Amino acid sequence: AVAALAFTSMFSISTLLSPAYAEEQEKALNFGIISTESQQNLKPQWEPFLKDMETKLGIKVNAFFAPDYAGIIQGMRFNKVDIAWYGNLSAMEAVDRANGQVFAQTVAADGSPGYWSVLIVNKDSPINNLND
Repeated sequence: AVAALAFTSMFSISTLLSPAYAEEQEKALNFGIISTESQQNLKPQWEPFLKDMETKLGIKVNAFFAPDYAGIIQGMRFNKVDIAWYGNLSAMEAVDRANGQVFAQTVAADGSPGYWSVLIVNKDSPINNLND
């Protein structure tokens, strides 16, 4: 499940830290999670990851679920979310809209990235390489 993938770093996802946490006034960390399914189903999947964060950080870590990335970005924008697990596009939107900062990326156990992007053009395009 999601937490298992996070621990094994099977894919690349950006995380963000908001200014709310930087102030270090929080006694708890609110971790934003996009609910791709019901919160009731996701909570047990994320629980081991969040508990490990609590242990490592020495503070309480609360899950903040939203039905889409826009909800997590809004939560970060209004200081309800301190850190979040985003995909690449939503991470860039959080940087633009919520003053987020990308500070970490998961990788596979061997250090290789788990997400690759490609540039695609129409096969009839005059663009054939990066120089074009």
